[in-house]
Amino acid sequence: MANSFPASLAAGLILSEQLKPRIHKTNLGPPPPGYPPTYDGSKDKNGKGAAVLPTCPMIYAIITDRNSLVQPTTVQYGPPIVQSGMGTSVDPTPTLPALLPLDMNNVSLNVECHISTAFVTVEGMWTLGLLKKDYQCDCLLAVPMHRQGTVSGVEIDLGDGRLYATLVIPKDEAASYGVKGSTESGAEDPGTYNPELFRLFFPQVRAGSSLSVKITWFQAMEFAEGLYSIQIPFTFPDHVFPSSDVIVNVTKVMCTINSGTDLPVEMGNNLAESLQVWSAGILPSLIVQDPVPGQLDPRGVFCLSVSPPDPKSVQGFQRAVVFLLDRSGSMSGRPMEDARDALRFGLSSLQPVDLFNVIAFDHESLFFSPQLVPAAVDVTHQAQDWIYSSIESRGGTDILTPLQQAMQMLQNLQGYVPYIFLITDGAVNDERGICRLMQTALSQGGSAAPRISTFGIGHYCNFYFLKMLALIGRGLSDVAFSSDKIRDQMEKMLVAASTPLLTNISLAIDIPGGCEVYPYPIPDLFCTNPLVVSGRFYGNFPNTIKVVGLLPNQSVWELEVQMKKAGQIPLDKVFAKQQLDLMTAQSWMTEDLRLQAQAVNLSVQTGIPCEYTRMVSFETTKEQHDNIKSDMKKGKKVDIKKYAGKAAKIAIVGGLVIGFGSIAATAANMAIGDIGLGGGDWFPDFGDGGDAFMCCDCGACGDCGECDICGICGGCDFDFGDVGDCLSESLCVCAGALLDC
Repeated sequence: MANSFPASLAAGLILSEQLKPRIHKTNLGPPPPGYPPTYDGSKDKNGKGAAVLPTCPMIYAIITDRNSLVQPTTVQYGPPIVQSGMGTSVDPTPTLPALLPLDMNNVSLNVECHISTAFVTVEGMWTLGLLKKDYQCDCLLAVPMHRQGTVSGVEIDLGDGRLYATLVIPKDEAASYGVKGSTESGAEDPGTYNPELFRLFFPQVRAGSSLSVKITWFQAMEFAEGLYSIQIPFTFPDHVFPSSDVIVNVTKVMCTINSGTDLPVEMGNNLAESLQVWSAGILPSLIVQDPVPGQLDPRGVFCLSVSPPDPKSVQGFQRAVVFLLDRSGSMSGRPMEDARDALRFGLSSLQPVDLFNVIAFDHESLFFSPQLVPAAVDVTHQAQDWIYSSIESRGGTDILTPLQQAMQMLQNLQGYVPYIFLITDGAVNDERGICRLMQTALSQGGSAAPRISTFGIGHYCNFYFLKMLALIGRGLSDVAFSSDKIRDQMEKMLVAASTPLLTNISLAIDIPGGCEVYPYPIPDLFCTNPLVVSGRFYGNFPNTIKVVGLLPNQSVWELEVQMKKAGQIPLDKVFAKQQLDLMTAQSWMTEDLRLQAQAVNLSVQTGIPCEYTRMVSFETTKEQHDNIKSDMKKGKKVDIKKYAGKAAKIAIVGGLVIGFGSIAATAANMAIGDIGLGGGDWFPDFGDGGDAFMCCDCGACGDCGECDICGICGGCDFDFGDVGDCLSESLCVCAGALLDC
């Protein structure tokens, strides 16, 4: 059986040790916290866990034949091969395929931070050594990043007139090219979403080639303790350096920050920069970018950011909070343990003046109390004991009933802001109907209606359903795709919503041509979560707008905010990801083809993949790639086949879109698992320069004669029918795995 992805990385480290002397360098320190998870079955000489997954942008040669290497492997030494959860075993002749790191000659990192979004560009040069003359091999680009990062473009100059590049195109266009997957992906099944590790395969790189690489991505900045901050994984291991050069000779880092306000900026270490947000009071700032001639979208863009004061200096609202915790069978194990821990944290963050309750749900509901109870210390302690002693994973998933029960419980409260926190790992039937029911109930409740915040766990929940539910409920939304992130992300969301300061916010904007606002309805302002509202408008934007909201003492707060021009801030790009996610959620709920088309246009223009587009990779030339960029700038439709090389194939870059969840997997109580790093078939077979052929993700389709995602599964000869008519999940009988068609 072929190596797993981490095992192939470890096997490559063994080869690297065996084929060239170890270069000992100055200790560069540990990687930034949380970047990325390490497989620490092995220990270094200091007894610390040895990181296997990349901690910086890396290029690997995919070694499938030892005879292709410059010298035979030796048996004298080599680090242990490491596999997730399987301990260590020393193997002087590592199992192939192995991912052999290329030598890095130089690399630069440029980070432009604008308001709450960072634009990251990495450029570098890598050399394919250790391969015999006249040999060639396939390669892999791996880029670790923060979970809120999204790669928007890659260019790889192979040095012999060949250029490998990426482009975002509509999903139906990707299907028309007949593209298959480069990382477990297809037009209908784009592979397991992995926001923490971008991977791109490119074929037939000649020995000795110098590769010039450019990678660009968006990254939302994180807010904590009154600061926006960003961290970039940029810790380089010794084995990527071709000589004894110290790191400052081969790396260059630049960071520019444009906050759009006069608030100060703090520069930190370990590639972490911070922007202060907390102010003396509620401080709105309004930036406007006029329409740009020649752009496909003729509208201008505005951004309203509202900075809250330090929570120590203000009195927030009294809250009435109902926590809804999914206890279905798929939550068993670590997901349930971490959800309980985070919920305990949420209970401890309540103030004695607050009210609360906890409802655990599967196909039935279990109440901590029949009604809301005061959040006195002894009562919250009882609730904490109860969630550990009484909530066990079991049963199915019914989300609507506990939502209605919580809504009923929060009716007719005076002097409290009502909140519902929904925590689930599943998708359910009629999610659009649930959204509409909640929308009607919340509209009838007016300003006293509950806020709904949602937290999704794993790949089977419908991220867009949860986002839409939170949008309707003026709340927050987040999702954790691996079990080790659940507790931390849940706690951050609970902290973010802990101190509401301004509610029922509205904008008075006098624009004859009208405007769109994202998000809408506008969420509340919290001391621990600044408010950012963006939008697009026709015509001329007024010099001032009015912001109105409700303070904790029930008095009306309003302020006239002066507009200022965006200057160097590319507002049309800063909030593109936020707008694209909200647009996708709205088009999913309404099934509005016009909204879907808008999402496709925005995705293609910005290079950010969405559910209706796919990022594809293809081989071309520098001249042809320049023509592609010129055509796109003019708004022309790009035919990739016109610009791709004659022998080149087009492949989908997998793992970049989330999907709409899986009702079938939820009904089967399938465990959420962790972010996919690939099993034994994690790498593609490019063959003689063709595309990577990847069938459906059932695990039994390695010998498919024909699939087309998924016409006929070759592993079991089970006919799934025409994929265009497939509207629901099917069960692959040969592997017992659930497929989302």
